Amino acid sequence: MSIVRVLRAGLSTTVQDFGRPSLREYGVSCAGAMDRLSHELANRLVGNPAEAATLEMTLSGDELEWPDGGLIAVTGGEMSPVLFDVDLPESRVPLQTPVRVPPGARIRFGTARRGCRSYVAVAGGLAVPRVMGSRSTYLRANIGGFQGRILQAGDEIPVGDSDGQRCDLATGEGISFGKWFVRPLDLPNSEDAGLRVMRGSHFGLLSEQSQASIWTDRFVVSARSDRMGYRLSGNALNVQSTGDLLSEGTAIGTLQLPPDGDPILLMADSAPTGGYARIAHVISADLPLAAQLRPGQQVHFKETTLQTAHALLRQQRNDIEKAMLRIRLQG
Repeated sequence: MSIVRVLRAGLSTTVQDFGRPSLREYGVSCAGAMDRLSHELANRLVGNPAEAATLEMTLSGDELEWPDGGLIAVTGGEMSPVLFDVDLPESRVPLQTPVRVPPGARIRFGTARRGCRSYVAVAGGLAVPRVMGSRSTYLRANIGGFQGRILQAGDEIPVGDSDGQRCDLATGEGISFGKWFVRPLDLPNSEDAGLRVMRGSHFGLLSEQSQASIWTDRFVVSARSDRMGYRLSGNALNVQSTGDLLSEGTAIGTLQLPPDGDPILLMADSAPTGGYARIAHVISADLPLAAQLRPGQQVHFKETTLQTAHALLRQQRNDIEKAMLRIRLQG
């Protein structure tokens, strides 16, 4: 079995797959890839099932060594990966396409220039043990992934067996890569990102002024944000006094409002229930965009309908399938 060796650890790199969504009813957080679309795209570029485990790098990437080489794909945030090989000049690693890495080569990822999270898939998938049916890392409980934690220098991540993807690769300096690439998924605008939302069951508890300002104000992603949720600062939103709310079910993408008036956007590691007011929900088609938001970035909310949310999700899935069809035709 081949491995991927961590020579230098990034800020927060974990092993992720699609998580444990079926266990939320038992109080288990889903975890899994924050940007599920980039995760899936990376896997499918190398011939893996969409749910295979990948590396998720956050804000800054690792330096990785490939003792036995491998077929990889890098998607998501732009971390300018560069490949180093013995006696060869360094080579830029192209994104959104399969790349054949020679044995003994190293790839160094930098700081994200756009987006927040980058995904690295390896043909065969990362073969860490499954915990409760998933290889995803849930940091707060120290379970799953590689020893339930962020990767560190010296870690050796096992890679599953694979025949690799049969695709036409153009020879480069030290690497070979696809003659084509798929269109990058949308990354948030550096100035202001818009997320489409539907009103939550407690939207009516907002004051009249807050019901209007939620659609016009800009919020800033706080440095206190993490995989559990984004804390959004700005003009405080106010909830009319109605007494204590019961703890009720939430979902990834739920926008909660705690007493301080700064909304919290729940993300992959969020708890399945919560007692704060649920004022809105980010639609599924925009969750990959939300996953690429970074601290200090501005975000605003745009109201949409259930019908439109379904149509946008179908279109997103159609775009992925069309991209995969083009890959099969060119491979």
